[in-house]
Amino acid sequence: MKRRNFILLVVFMALCMNSVSFAQTKTHRVLFALLSGDASDWQVTIGNINNLIKGLAPDEVEIEVVAYSQGLGLVKNGSSMAKEVAELQEKHVKFVACQNAMRMQHVEAKDLLPGVGMVPAGIVEVVTKQEQGWTYIKAGR
Repeated sequence: MKRRNFILLVVFMALCMNSVSFAQTKTHRVLFALLSGDASDWQVTIGNINNLIKGLAPDEVEIEVVAYSQGLGLVKNGSSMAKEVAELQEKHVKFVACQNAMRMQHVEAKDLLPGVGMVPAGIVEVVTKQEQGWTYIKAGR
Protein backbone atom coordinates (compact mmCIF):
# COMPACT_ATOMS: atom_id res chain seq x y z
CA MET A 1 0.00 0.00 0.00
CA LYS A 2 2.83 2.40 0.82
CA ARG A 3 4.44 1.76 -2.55
CA ARG A 4 1.16 2.54 -4.35
CA ASN A 5 0.74 5.80 -2.41
CA PHE A 6 4.33 6.74 -3.18
CA ILE A 7 3.79 6.15 -6.91
CA LEU A 8 0.57 8.19 -6.85
CA LEU A 9 2.36 11.00 -5.04
CA VAL A 10 5.20 11.03 -7.60
CA VAL A 11 2.73 11.07 -10.51
CA PHE A 12 0.72 13.87 -8.87
CA MET A 13 3.85 15.97 -8.29
CA ALA A 14 5.02 15.43 -11.86
CA LEU A 15 1.66 16.55 -13.20
CA CYS A 16 1.65 19.64 -10.99
CA MET A 17 5.19 20.62 -11.91
CA ASN A 18 4.55 20.17 -15.62
CA SER A 19 1.03 21.59 -15.74
CA VAL A 20 2.25 24.43 -17.95
CA SER A 21 3.23 21.99 -20.66
CA PHE A 22 -0.28 20.53 -20.63
CA ALA A 23 -2.00 23.90 -20.90
CA GLN A 24 -3.42 24.66 -24.30
CA THR A 25 -2.88 28.07 -25.76
CA LYS A 26 -5.83 30.23 -26.64
CA THR A 27 -6.38 31.90 -29.97
CA HIS A 28 -7.17 35.59 -29.63
CA ARG A 29 -8.92 37.34 -32.51
CA VAL A 30 -8.57 41.11 -32.52
CA LEU A 31 -9.85 43.65 -35.04
CA PHE A 32 -8.39 47.16 -35.16
CA ALA A 33 -10.60 49.70 -36.94
CA LEU A 34 -8.54 52.61 -38.21
CA LEU A 35 -10.35 55.74 -39.40
CA SER A 36 -7.68 58.35 -38.66
CA GLY A 37 -5.41 59.90 -41.25
CA ASP A 38 -3.05 61.11 -38.52
CA ALA A 39 0.37 59.42 -38.69
CA SER A 40 0.72 59.62 -34.89
CA ASP A 41 -2.45 57.49 -34.59
CA TRP A 42 -0.92 55.03 -37.03
CA GLN A 43 2.21 54.81 -34.87
CA VAL A 44 0.14 54.18 -31.75
CA THR A 45 -1.81 51.47 -33.56
CA ILE A 46 1.35 49.74 -34.80
CA GLY A 47 2.80 49.92 -31.28
CA ASN A 48 -0.38 48.51 -29.76
CA ILE A 49 -0.37 45.61 -32.20
CA ASN A 50 3.27 44.78 -31.43
CA ASN A 51 2.56 45.00 -27.69
CA LEU A 52 -0.48 42.75 -28.09
CA ILE A 53 1.47 40.08 -29.95
CA LYS A 54 4.27 40.17 -27.38
CA GLY A 55 1.98 40.38 -24.36
CA LEU A 56 -0.25 37.46 -25.36
CA ALA A 57 2.61 35.12 -26.28
CA PRO A 58 2.70 32.16 -26.35
CA ASP A 59 -1.00 32.30 -27.24
CA GLU A 60 -1.89 32.52 -30.89
CA VAL A 61 -3.18 35.91 -32.05
CA GLU A 62 -5.15 36.65 -35.22
CA ILE A 63 -5.11 40.36 -35.93
CA GLU A 64 -6.81 42.30 -38.69
CA VAL A 65 -6.57 46.01 -39.31
CA VAL A 66 -9.44 47.43 -41.34
CA ALA A 67 -8.57 50.84 -42.77
CA TYR A 68 -11.41 53.07 -43.83
CA SER A 69 -12.24 56.73 -44.07
CA GLN A 70 -8.96 58.67 -43.64
CA GLY A 71 -7.29 55.58 -42.18
CA LEU A 72 -6.95 54.35 -45.74
CA GLY A 73 -3.74 56.40 -45.95
CA LEU A 74 -1.95 53.84 -43.76
CA VAL A 75 -2.24 51.13 -46.41
CA LYS A 76 -1.66 53.22 -49.53
CA ASN A 77 1.59 53.29 -51.50
CA GLY A 78 3.80 56.01 -50.10
CA SER A 79 2.53 55.53 -46.54
CA SER A 80 4.98 56.77 -43.92
CA MET A 81 4.39 53.47 -42.09
CA ALA A 82 4.86 51.13 -45.08
CA LYS A 83 7.88 49.41 -43.49
CA GLU A 84 6.01 48.80 -40.23
CA VAL A 85 2.97 47.45 -42.09
CA ALA A 86 5.22 45.01 -43.99
CA GLU A 87 6.89 43.89 -40.72
CA LEU A 88 3.48 43.19 -39.17
CA GLN A 89 2.36 41.33 -42.28
CA GLU A 90 5.39 39.05 -41.76
CA LYS A 91 3.89 38.32 -38.32
CA HIS A 92 0.64 37.36 -40.07
CA VAL A 93 -1.23 40.57 -39.27
CA LYS A 94 -3.83 41.11 -41.97
CA PHE A 95 -4.48 44.59 -43.37
CA VAL A 96 -7.62 45.31 -45.40
CA ALA A 97 -8.88 48.46 -47.10
CA CYS A 98 -12.52 49.51 -47.35
CA GLN A 99 -13.61 49.57 -50.99
CA ASN A 100 -16.22 52.25 -50.23
CA ALA A 101 -13.48 54.54 -48.93
CA MET A 102 -11.31 53.62 -51.89
CA ARG A 103 -14.09 54.61 -54.30
CA MET A 104 -14.71 57.91 -52.48
CA GLN A 105 -10.99 58.75 -52.52
CA HIS A 106 -10.36 57.47 -56.07
CA VAL A 107 -7.96 54.79 -54.83
CA GLU A 108 -7.49 51.62 -56.86
CA ALA A 109 -6.14 48.23 -55.82
CA LYS A 110 -2.80 49.06 -57.50
CA ASP A 111 -2.50 52.05 -55.13
CA LEU A 112 -2.39 49.82 -52.03
CA LEU A 113 0.70 48.48 -50.31
CA PRO A 114 1.63 44.90 -51.26
CA GLY A 115 -0.39 42.26 -49.42
CA VAL A 116 -3.23 44.58 -48.41
CA GLY A 117 -6.62 43.01 -49.01
CA MET A 118 -9.93 44.69 -49.64
CA VAL A 119 -13.39 44.42 -48.09
CA PRO A 120 -16.56 45.89 -49.58
CA ALA A 121 -17.33 48.05 -46.54
CA GLY A 122 -15.16 48.67 -43.48
CA ILE A 123 -18.11 49.07 -41.14
CA VAL A 124 -19.62 45.78 -42.30
CA GLU A 125 -16.26 44.09 -41.66
CA VAL A 126 -16.27 45.48 -38.11
CA VAL A 127 -19.81 44.28 -37.39
CA THR A 128 -19.24 40.85 -38.96
CA LYS A 129 -16.02 40.24 -37.04
CA GLN A 130 -17.66 41.29 -33.76
CA GLU A 131 -20.55 38.90 -34.41
CA GLN A 132 -17.95 36.16 -34.92
CA GLY A 133 -16.51 36.91 -31.47
CA TRP A 134 -13.54 39.09 -32.45
CA THR A 135 -12.43 41.75 -29.99
CA TYR A 136 -12.91 45.26 -31.39
CA ILE A 137 -10.33 47.99 -30.86
CA LYS A 138 -10.83 51.51 -32.18
CA ALA A 139 -7.39 52.41 -33.44
CA GLY A 140 -6.04 55.88 -32.81
CA ARG A 141 -7.90 58.55 -30.88
